[in-house]
Order: sequence, then C-alpha cells, then structure tokens
Amino acid sequence: MTDDKLLVTVTLLQQAFFCTLWLLAARLRLARRPALHWAAATGVVGVSMGLLLLRDIAGPWLAVVVVNLCFVASFILLRRGVQDFARLAHADREQVIVMLLGVVLLAAAMAWGRSKLPVIVGVSLLVAWTLFRSAGEVRGPLVTEFGRGVALWLGLPISAIGVLFVLRAVIASVVGGAAHAPIDEPVPVNVGMMFVSMVLGVMINATLMAMVIGRMVLRLQYQSEHDSLTGLLSRRPMEKLLQAEALRQRRSGQPYALLSVDIDHFKQINDRCGHAAGDAVLVCVAQALQKVAREVDSVARMGGEEFFALLPGTDLAGAQQAAQRMLDAVRRLECPQAGESIVVSISIGVAVASAGSESVQAMLRRVDHALYAAKAAGRDRIEVAPPPAPAPA
Repeated sequence: MTDDKLLVTVTLLQQAFFCTLWLLAARLRLARRPALHWAAATGVVGVSMGLLLLRDIAGPWLAVVVVNLCFVASFILLRRGVQDFARLAHADREQVIVMLLGVVLLAAAMAWGRSKLPVIVGVSLLVAWTLFRSAGEVRGPLVTEFGRGVALWLGLPISAIGVLFVLRAVIASVVGGAAHAPIDEPVPVNVGMMFVSMVLGVMINATLMAMVIGRMVLRLQYQSEHDSLTGLLSRRPMEKLLQAEALRQRRSGQPYALLSVDIDHFKQINDRCGHAAGDAVLVCVAQALQKVAREVDSVARMGGEEFFALLPGTDLAGAQQAAQRMLDAVRRLECPQAGESIVVSISIGVAVASAGSESVQAMLRRVDHALYAAKAAGRDRIEVAPPPAPAPA
C-alpha cells in the first residue's frame, strides 16, 4: 500500500470513529443538534476518503467532482454545528451560495477538461472561507461562555485548517507542476496536505468535544451552586462568600452587611392556594430581590422561604437603604403566576460587621435575632441587630 493510500485509509478510519462518537453524543443528548451536524460532517469526509481509495476504478466525476463537493459540504456541516453550539442563527443563504459555487466550478472544470488549477484554487478558497467564517462568528459566544484564553485555543484548529487550504491554493497558483494535481492524485503535495489535515482533524474533533464537555461541566457547576427554582445562589456558595467577606473585613476593616429576608405567612399561601402558587411567589420575590440588589451584592435562597443578601463594603445606613428598597419592591410585587391576587410581604433582619473579629456564626445569630424581632413586631418591616458586644480585655 502506497503512502497516500495508507493516509487515506487512516483518515477514513479516523472519521468513522469520530462519526460514531458524535452519534453516541447525540444519543446521550450531549449538545444533540451540534453533535448530529458534526457526525454528518465526519461521515461525509469518510465517504470522500472511500471514494479516493476507489479512484482507480471510479470515473472522474466520482474521483474529482463528488470528492471535492464532499469536502465543501463537510465543512459547511461543521460550521452549522458550531453555529448551533454557539446558539447562532444558521447562515443558510451564504452556505447555499458556497455550495452552488463549488458545483458550478467543478462542473465547468469537468466540461472544459483543460486545467485542474481552477478546481484546486476554487475549492480550497471555498473551504477556507467557510472555516474562517466559522472561527470568527463563534469567537464572541465562546469568549462569553469560556473566557478569552479558552476561546482562542478552541478556535485555533479551525483557523489553522483554513490557513492550510489558503496555502494549498497559493502553492497551486505559484509553484505549478505537481502542485496542480487534484486531491485524488498521489503527489507529495497532496500526501503532505493529507497528513496535516489528518492531524488537524483530530485537533478539531478534540476541540469540539472539549467544548461540549466544558459546557456540561459549567452547567453542572451552575446547578450545584444555584437554586433550581429561583436561579439564586444556594446555601453552600453563600456560606463560602460570607466566610470570604468576613476574612476580607478583618484584613481591611471595611464593613459588610448581611440581610436575612423571610416571606410573611408563606405557609398560608401554600395551604390556601397550593404549592404551585407558593413556588410562583418564591420566584417573584427572588426576582424582585435580585433586581434591586447592586451588581456586587449576592442574593441567595437559603431554604424554604428564607433568603440572604450579602452586601460588601456597606455600612449601617447603606444596609438600611438596601433593605428598604427590597421591602418596597416586594410590596409593589404582582405575581399573576400564582393564579389569584396574592398580597406578599417580607420581614428583614439586618446585621452589619464593622469592626473587631466577630465570627460568621455570631453574625448569623445576630441577623437571625433581628429577623425574629421583625416577625414579632408585626412583620412587613425591617429590624436592625444591635452591634456585637465588645470582646473582654
């Protein structure tokens, strides 16, 4: 077996493996729509590799036209999968134009039968255009989701294959000779390009799989740190933030405030209107609290109908203003999802850590006592915890 046939066979097996892998990912619903597009893309490349192996018995239409169209189609499918993954709209019109240009170019070249240079240059530039467009349009969403550094590495293999095809077009245009040979001929240029494409193909599929796994990890991390009903932080991450804020306060001396918020008569809402209405009230209150909080503040659902709001760098006056904003926001709250007109109010306990080395546990006790005092005083109000007693000398 010659070197070129060996590389084609290895590439065929490689694409069959990745096609099976993406079909399995789609079956497991791991980015199902992108995975189906990527399975189709690798399957089409595998078909083109099979046709290359049969080039000795296949006619020119199979060995040249169909193989090149398969290459163009595979990268269009790759781009569509990337667009699905990045939640972008499909550029269907542009992709149809690219495919039609490939058909016209190949049909004209076969009809004239003179030089294969237009085929090589045209197909290479169409593939490069598709790859560069794919890498460019997905960069923004990947930066938002994974960060700038990760997005750069994820887009690098796609851009590298685009550069490879541009070089293929330039070499064919400038060098001549064997560089004019179409992809079905076993010349050194094609053998070298096949080897590099095989390596970059592994990188692209590994990159795409890393994107899928990375999104799944981020989703699992988000679900572990956020309340599934309200979308707010859950108890454990809030406790970690509170510990970190207490350490920062001891080092810098800057105050911070903790607000404990509880929905008044929540059990009566559940008993009278049902748990679906109670869940709707929880969601509405959570959204109201989050809306009036500052960007640096952290709001969490601690369990049941109890919420915490951590306010870094906030003194007593600022904490009282924040609590009043929350109280007013809930008083104005309308919750049509509850199924009837339900009047919702909250009670808020406020505690401020301004100096000394008060423990987090002591801070939690103070804010709890302030919340109980608000409940005992008639609810729908704010109570401030007295400052901690000074430590004995």
